[in-house]
Amino acid sequence: MNMLRLSLSVLVLAIVLEAGISCKKRAKKFNKCLENGYSPKIFTNCQAEGEAMTVKRKIKKCTRAEKKFSKLCDTDSLECQSNEWTPIFNATTSKFGPLEGSKVPDFIVKFTQEKEVNNSLYYSQEVRLYNAAGERIGSTNFIQYAKIKEGQFTMNAYKRYYIEGANSCQSGYLTLDYLTDYNFEMRTSVTQADMFQFTTSDGVVHNEDMSYCNNYSAWQDVLSRTEYADMRMYTTRSSDVADYVTTEYKVEEN
Repeated sequence: MNMLRLSLSVLVLAIVLEAGISCKKRAKKFNKCLENGYSPKIFTNCQAEGEAMTVKRKIKKCTRAEKKFSKLCDTDSLECQSNEWTPIFNATTSKFGPLEGSKVPDFIVKFTQEKEVNNSLYYSQEVRLYNAAGERIGSTNFIQYAKIKEGQFTMNAYKRYYIEGANSCQSGYLTLDYLTDYNFEMRTSVTQADMFQFTTSDGVVHNEDMSYCNNYSAWQDVLSRTEYADMRMYTTRSSDVADYVTTEYKVEEN
């Protein structure tokens, strides 16, 4: 009986000590992990800084800190949240990884039209894949050409993927007639045959397939070797995209 009482006392003491660690300190600890390049597993919209963290011991420690913070604290004390959109323009995200089982996350970009399009606009989006050594081994690329044709909003595009040291796969010149303005979400899911998915403002999802490519099996091999991924949004200086549309992104794990 005395041993049982002692065990219960130790348990209560452990709980008290755990509760005594303030959430402010937990948030500070987690933010320190981000500053050192930790790619979060729960708060996936938080930005890692600098070079990606690669030491497994440090990653395990930061993963544990992230889990404890998410379970024990009000996450409002964290500067970033997992379900928020982050603005992005002519920029590259931090690298996400190491990826468990090569599960590359989906990158989702929300386009919001700010004023009527009356000019030709160019925007390119890439999701880039890296092996354990940080070497790029493949990438997707979706190029948008928005313009007004005969008084109507028109979106033309190329969709493609590249495999380093091998052939790429590229579509012909496409017309995305389901996009009638610059208000939509674009999901790049590199692990799916429907690699590019567009959700229009009425909630309808339109898929752009890439499994027809002759070297699609080689793309699957690239995915099996992927340890890190990031996304790049790019436009030329001569394209006035920023005057017409804002872009935000978030990341969803698979």
